[in-house]
Amino acid sequence: MDQSFQWQGRHDGDGAEHMRIFHLVNQSDSADFAILGFSSDEGVRRNRGRTGAANAPNLIRQQLANLPIHVPIRIQDMGTVVCVDSGLEKAQAELADQVELALQQGMQPIVLGGGHEIAFGSFSGIFQYVQNTQPGQKIGIINFDAHFDLREAEQATSGTPFLQAAKLSEQHGKAFHYLCIGVAKHSNTQKLFQTADRLGCHYIFDDEIEMGHLAVLKNKLDHFIDAVDVLYVTVDLDVFAASIAPGVSAPAVKGIDLRIFEHLMKHIHDSGKIKLLDIAECNPHFDQDNITARLAAFIAYQYMFYPKNNQ
Repeated sequence: MDQSFQWQGRHDGDGAEHMRIFHLVNQSDSADFAILGFSSDEGVRRNRGRTGAANAPNLIRQQLANLPIHVPIRIQDMGTVVCVDSGLEKAQAELADQVELALQQGMQPIVLGGGHEIAFGSFSGIFQYVQNTQPGQKIGIINFDAHFDLREAEQATSGTPFLQAAKLSEQHGKAFHYLCIGVAKHSNTQKLFQTADRLGCHYIFDDEIEMGHLAVLKNKLDHFIDAVDVLYVTVDLDVFAASIAPGVSAPAVKGIDLRIFEHLMKHIHDSGKIKLLDIAECNPHFDQDNITARLAAFIAYQYMFYPKNNQ
């Protein structure tokens, strides 16, 4: 684990009214949220994508650091899992152990990537946690993504994580519950649609995600959420238009609107079932004025400060 990041930022005064994220990270023995980094683009390299996402976790932390605190919150930074050389599988296993540890300690992990190979490490972590605590619980995956990431390959890549998750579930006799939101027809082969259908996956196309369809979309979400006990939510930043997320491995020609994403994400949060969030594919090498890193930080920030269900 790399724990070298220094949380620092603008200090306007000592009162609570001046507090920013950097003031309170690692300031308490227990925490509500655990920040984890996943420094890897080995999966993207194997998938023949644009590398550079390994540098994202600390840049996202930098964008988070100065954001203001409006209600009391406790945050622990557990550090960054680093994929050394080409050791992706080892890094994914380490991430899984760190996610499980955070969950055991009563924290909600927020994992900052990194290529979307992050997803198999994240899923493995919550899978281990559920198996060791409440093995009867059903895990649901909600993936905001233009791509299914259900590729078949000889080794793990950024395009295989959810097929790996399906296989892990099958090995333990568990049903696979997967919803992909924002699927772009032009970004997925017929084979990937066949795989999604064979596995019983749910999916919503990018052109269905309009404000005028919000009630229908929420009903689809409820149908999926009601069938599971806990949720792992993963956001691949290439689900957004390239105008607001240029710094990704595969920029979107169309993408979904941030405003409707916020509505859907809040609706999922209000179910009370989210245990784990990760944000993938931020690639600083191709970013413009840190727009994509700012977007990743905004998503994490909004998630941490959603009102509780009883508020």
